[in-house]
This record gives sequence, C-alpha cells and structure tokens, in this order.
Amino acid sequence: MKIDLENQNFPQFKLSTHQDLILFLIKNELLSTRFMNQLSTIGFDTSFFSIELGTAILSLMGFKSRTDALWEWYYNTVDSYATKVCLENHAAIRAVSFDFYIALQIKLHTEQG
Repeated sequence: MKIDLENQNFPQFKLSTHQDLILFLIKNELLSTRFMNQLSTIGFDTSFFSIELGTAILSLMGFKSRTDALWEWYYNTVDSYATKVCLENHAAIRAVSFDFYIALQIKLHTEQG
C-alpha cells in the first residue's frame, strides 16, 4: 500500500516522504491531544480513548533510548503545543506541527550530544 503524502503542504519547501510522515503523525498527535484535553475539561474520562502515536514518532525521529525523562518531556511538550492548535485554521495546525517537529529535532540533538 502506498501512502500519498505529497498533498500535506507543511512548510513552503520540499521535505522527504519520511519527514512528511513524521509531520503527519505529529499533526494527528496534536489534534488528538487537543480533543482529549477539551473533553477532559468538560468532565469526560478520556483515559480509555487516547491514541498513542508517540512511540512511532520518536522511533521515526531516531530516538534510540526512550527513558522516563524523555517520555515526560514528550508528553509535556505535546500538551504545550496542543494548546496552540487552532482547529479552524489548517495552516496554523501545520505550522504548530512543524514547530513541534523542530523541537523534537533539537531534543534529539541534545540527547545524542
């Protein structure tokens, strides 16, 4: 099965299909987190309905060791970026996803260095 990621339009320059896949997963992680956080604020127990994309994202990014400290950073960062998501503005969602991708790149660089 071939996934067509050419229509994602993340930044204004060309990324590899690998990077487009990561951005696609990040976008869905942020949207899911935003949705679950909003449901939680009105009283729904969302613990059974979360979608876990973090393992795939971190693996594709190249994180070899996924420590508890990394997971804590990841979930705090996902929550932080999810609050920036404006559901009505698709361009803004792509921009926040790309910003989160850059944050992951920086974290990977500091973890390896």
